[in-house]
Amino acid sequence: MRYVLGIDTSSIDMGVSLFKDDTPVASYSRFIKNSHAEHIHHAVDLLLRANNISPAEINNIAVTTGPGSFTGLRIGIAFAKGFAIGRETLRLLPVSSLEILAYAAHRSTRRIISAIDARNDEVFWASFKFTNRRIVRLTEDTVCGAEQFRAIIDDEDIVITDTMGFTKSVIFNFLSYHPRTFPVETYSLHRGYYCGLTGAMALDNQSVWKQCTEILPQYLRESSAKQRLQG
Repeated sequence: MRYVLGIDTSSIDMGVSLFKDDTPVASYSRFIKNSHAEHIHHAVDLLLRANNISPAEINNIAVTTGPGSFTGLRIGIAFAKGFAIGRETLRLLPVSSLEILAYAAHRSTRRIISAIDARNDEVFWASFKFTNRRIVRLTEDTVCGAEQFRAIIDDEDIVITDTMGFTKSVIFNFLSYHPRTFPVETYSLHRGYYCGLTGAMALDNQSVWKQCTEILPQYLRESSAKQRLQG
């Protein structure tokens, strides 16, 4: 019997989930901005207690490592590492937040573009496709300028966007007439569930699991604040 704890704190919402082998047990999402640090411990504790599972029974954690909120990613990864302290048999799986976004269109066979507002007129993005209910990565996670991102989009693509709670974001406005654009601010996505699902589907793939010391945030570039200081 193998349990997987899924943790996603890459955006403004926080999600956690629990899987028993490949079967979902429970999931919890909190759609409140900037509340990860104060709620993640309580959310995981609630999930375990409600299902009579002790922390010692968790032997796998899937956690989003980016790209996304610099602070949010640090909170989720730090919690996962803290949970794993002193337990050499506990494995961690780094999960792309862009891959999680793509699950918003998991019933489609079209190309899916996952995109996050990276600020400074840049976009984090990657493309995926679902084949036989399995996600297939078409490109690596990357960051590019807004104009370059515009050129990537095809009329047939499904585009999942995330402005990271930035209410003044206009970077995806050009997609307002694109018929297959789905902002996660409007179409809520239970990211913690899909993070746990990613871990459950990878249980038998030993090569993708890591020790806690190997898990690092995948920012793709320096934060806006650091860029301003250097400028």
